[in-house]
Amino acid sequence: MNIKSVVAGGLLGALLLLPMVASAAVSQQEAKKLGSELTPMGAQKSGNTAGTIPAWSGKMSGVPKGMSYMGSGDVYPDPYAADKVLFTITAQNLPQHQDKLSEGQVALLKKYPETYNIPVYPSHRDGRFAQLTESRTAWNAANTVLVNGIDGLQYYTGGAPFPLPKNGAEVMWNARIIHPHPTIVGTLDDVAMYLNGDSQLRRQEFVTEFPYSYPQNKIGDTEAQIGVNAGLVHVNVILPRRSKGQQTIVQEATDQVKNERQVWVYIPGSRRVRRAPTVGYDTPDGPGGLVTVDDALGFNGAMDRYNWTLLGKKEIYIPYHSYKFDSPAADYKKLLMPGHANPAYTRNELHRVWIVEANLKDGARHIYAKRRFYIDEDSWQIVLLESFDGRGDLWKVGILNTLYDFSLRGYIARAQMYHDLRSGAYVANRLVNETSQPNLMATPKGLSYFSPGNLRKMGTR
Repeated sequence: MNIKSVVAGGLLGALLLLPMVASAAVSQQEAKKLGSELTPMGAQKSGNTAGTIPAWSGKMSGVPKGMSYMGSGDVYPDPYAADKVLFTITAQNLPQHQDKLSEGQVALLKKYPETYNIPVYPSHRDGRFAQLTESRTAWNAANTVLVNGIDGLQYYTGGAPFPLPKNGAEVMWNARIIHPHPTIVGTLDDVAMYLNGDSQLRRQEFVTEFPYSYPQNKIGDTEAQIGVNAGLVHVNVILPRRSKGQQTIVQEATDQVKNERQVWVYIPGSRRVRRAPTVGYDTPDGPGGLVTVDDALGFNGAMDRYNWTLLGKKEIYIPYHSYKFDSPAADYKKLLMPGHANPAYTRNELHRVWIVEANLKDGARHIYAKRRFYIDEDSWQIVLLESFDGRGDLWKVGILNTLYDFSLRGYIARAQMYHDLRSGAYVANRLVNETSQPNLMATPKGLSYFSPGNLRKMGTR
């Protein structure tokens, strides 16, 4: 679909088109907007004129009163479990609501008119990030800049690097690197589902760390003190059995053009560690190869092959406060239907989102010629995405759940569904329904743990 038809359909109506330009830190005067007319994380404090999006309250900081929660790794209680569905968007009533849906959501409604729907609940803006995250974000506003084109950060101290974004690259950096949790330690499932009801499961043990989110870092510590890595990953495959024991170490650089992602793999059959070839961009990943490496968490990797444009803000019904989706009572047979996840376990709210579009540069190669990302203004999480093929046709649609974590005091990415509109297959990533919630506040192990030498030791134990 070309941009004219999208505008005519209402998706980009009233959006302010902003060019993607080189970044510079904002003035001290502009930074003072944080916490006054804007939230400490840079979102608009006020609600909308219709009253369907409330003003930000920030009243939820930690475990809500009266709720039982033992800490990171426990099953999340749902603070909004008593909410009733306001209405449900279906293929039949789509024209009434299309102006507040993404192109991808519309495509799913039309592809699965009998089974796919979007239940809409009251919108809530109660969650507040921890003081440490807010303070780091305030420091970034006046200090952090983009370097190496748009692919690197300088003078970044954790939190959101650009709470007052001026271009598409800055919004994407907020979404890519705002990890309020220093660790992910646990077992996550990825399930590929096919239209005929067949499925493939990949189960992996994760030890993941985000050095810029270590709580011991001082505000103002940047790359000189923290290092070049934004993420450190150790993955151990449990299922399928043919891959059991295969382990991977990843050192994920903040600037992946200047410092290429480093990957080492331990193969149980040979009992050897080898350096993996370049893994990135559109390398297939996951069960069924239904996603690319840079699809992870909505977008993960170097940005250099695309031109990035900030289209502005829009009110959209998005997945939000997705506690029910993670419920242990919902096993994968209940949760994952052919074509799409079971709508009965989904929750959608009306929120303002930033919309960023990426168009492949002339001469650059990637299976996606265009990509569109929807980033929630309060959490900076990517919540919806669309990927287009070389003919300009919509090919893949991402639905990405988020929720507020009570221990961390911050919003986190949860289960994510990537739909292939051609085949009808989709993959659901980061599932915990048949495992358990990971620990997001484990003691960091540090860089030495994520080394090829340590991988060799772990593999041969």
